Formats: sequence, structure tokens, C-alpha cells
Amino acid sequence: MNMLKKGPDLKMPDIKVPDFLLDIYYDLRERHLLPLVAILIVALVAVPFLLGGGSSEAESEEAESAIATPSSVIPSSKLVVAKSAPGLRDYRRRLGEDHAKDPFVQQYTAGGGEGGGGSTTEAAAGGGESGVTVESSETHTETTEPAPPTEEGSDEPPEEGHLKYYSWAIDVRVTPVSSGKGKDKPQASVRHDLPDMTMLPSRDVPALTFIGVTKDTKKAVMLVSDKVTGLFGDAVCIVGSEACQLIALEPEIPETVVYGADSRTYRIELVKLRLLKTDELNVAPLGKSKSKQDG
Repeated sequence: MNMLKKGPDLKMPDIKVPDFLLDIYYDLRERHLLPLVAILIVALVAVPFLLGGGSSEAESEEAESAIATPSSVIPSSKLVVAKSAPGLRDYRRRLGEDHAKDPFVQQYTAGGGEGGGGSTTEAAAGGGESGVTVESSETHTETTEPAPPTEEGSDEPPEEGHLKYYSWAIDVRVTPVSSGKGKDKPQASVRHDLPDMTMLPSRDVPALTFIGVTKDTKKAVMLVSDKVTGLFGDAVCIVGSEACQLIALEPEIPETVVYGADSRTYRIELVKLRLLKTDELNVAPLGKSKSKQDG
């Protein structure tokens, strides 16, 4: 029996290190990296303490610099003092050469000679041949420029208030095929320069009415009367399915029209299309002729 033993025997617990830690340890030892790992561990522990102490010292230095006097921080030799010159902003000096003008008085006029004591000078360039004169006086400055020259052979400008009208006109050949029972057959005729709203073959028999031209300006658009009972020819029907309401006539392609209850038949042929320039609006009258109204 051991006499030095004064207490019960203590058994140390069996602590088993994980295998992967042992593998790491042996690998580091074989590669002689254990000292490097120890230095990294010490650095990880010491860096926060070192940074904390440095920040406190920096803060103290900044506080001391803020308390320091301006003369100790910035040398007096580097100070720049700008002299104030309020006279540069004085409007009396900037606008001393100008004169006040009344906004309700005409400053620039076309006529000359009313300045009253003013002097007239011409442009120096070209010895005064530029045609620009400047008249200076105490109240205003007047500038007169010549009108630009007109080109030779150009048309004179139209008078004020004078208008020109442009409208389409047609030449039409009308050939009666039958004018009704008991009537003589009239002869074919050519009518020239017929304006818009012209009724064909006549105002008494308004089978077709000229209302304009197509977009390509090659065909005449005709309004077909509701009393037309038949259309025969190669004219293009623009509007209408069962009964055509608008047709387009081409030059030298006649169209046969049957009109009214007595089946009066006419052959209408477009001869020519032209654009007319007139002083007054060129539109044909509407309704029946005066002879029929008087009868």
C-alpha cells in the first residue's frame, strides 16, 4: 500500500481523436507545415487586438489635430486673399453707354429724315456700295436694306388679294343612240373644257355627273344617276355591286348609258383630261337648264 496516496484513484477518460484530424496532423508533419499553421493561428488571435489598439491611437491623433489652432495646421504663407471689387457689378458702369427707350414708341421705321439732328453713315466695306445705311440719333437706330433683285424672265408676283384657281376639266364626245320615241336622232357633238359637276349628256338628262379624277389623274370619275337602267362598256365600276354608283372613264374608251323609263341611250366617250388655271372657281351649274325651267 502506497502511503503517499491520500485519495481515491482517478481514471482519465478515454478521449479518441477523430481520424480525419489525425490524418491532417500527420500530413502537415510530413510536409513540415506545422510551424506555419502555428504562426497563422497566433496571427488570427493577435490581429484583432493590434487593430483595436491602432484605431484608438488614430482617433486620439485626429482629436488632437481638430483641437489644434488654424495657424499651426495651415501656414500663413499659403493663404490667398481675394480683393472684393463691387464696381464690376455696378449696372451704372455696365450700362452707362446705353439710353433708356420707351417701349410704346416706334423705334425702327422704314422712312428717313425724321430723326432730327441725327447723322447718317454708310457701310465702310465696298465704299458704300452695299446698299445698307445706318441712321443714328439720340433715340433710335434705323436700318434700311434694298429689296433683293428679281431674276430675269421670272413671273411678276401676283397682286395682293388676287387668287388663281386650279381645277380639272374634260373634253367629252356625246353620241345619241336613241333619244326616245317620237324624237329625231340628234348628231354627235364634242364638248370642251367641262368643269366639275358637269352633267352628261346634258343638264336635262343627267345620266352621268363629272365629279373629279382618279389618283393617277388618268381617269375621270363619274357619278351615275339612279335613273340609269343600263351601263355597257369597259369603264371600271368604283362603287356599287348590284347597281353601279361611281364609274371611272378612260380616254378613247366609250361607255353606253341607258337613261329613264323611255330607255334613252347615249354613248359617252372621254376625249381628254386637263388641268385649268382660272381667275374664278370653275364649277358647272346644277339643275335643269333655264329654257326647261321657263317652259
